Amino acid sequence: MNGALNGWRERVVEQLRENGLNAVAAMESVRANRWREAVAAVSLSRVVCTQGGFQDYLGVIKDSGSGVERELYGREVELTLALDVFAPRDGGESMCQSTAEAVTECLVCRGAAGLAALEVQAGRVEFLGKEGLYRETVSCRCRAWLVARMDDGGAFVDFEVKGRMK
Repeated sequence: MNGALNGWRERVVEQLRENGLNAVAAMESVRANRWREAVAAVSLSRVVCTQGGFQDYLGVIKDSGSGVERELYGREVELTLALDVFAPRDGGESMCQSTAEAVTECLVCRGAAGLAALEVQAGRVEFLGKEGLYRETVSCRCRAWLVARMDDGGAFVDFEVKGRMK
């Protein structure tokens, strides 16, 4: 994954780290067993788009530096993060559960990298015997705009995920 959606996911990882949680971009559970503490693996599990306007046209934006007006296009999107919280066997189920609760609280109270959480759900802790890890899943659904500007040649540039906390 690259571009605007990957950038947003990386900002969510950074937000969790800034709040004292181990977090990484999504990984296989086999790699998680190298951690001696609980870790949240963040991935983007669902994107649902709706039209932003006629042919996704949102209007014009004036460049603050040059003063040139450019057309702005975009779509409203609903983004769902999937966070797998892994904890080592010796950390136990309680380490996994308390870390998942901290992840959930961070997303509910602070949103996901600037986007308000519409819904946050946590699953049950399970033990992955083959990997020797405990895992609990957390999902976070947010609403945003996927916005792009058009350059002079008619190509879309500068894709961004936009939204804000209220």
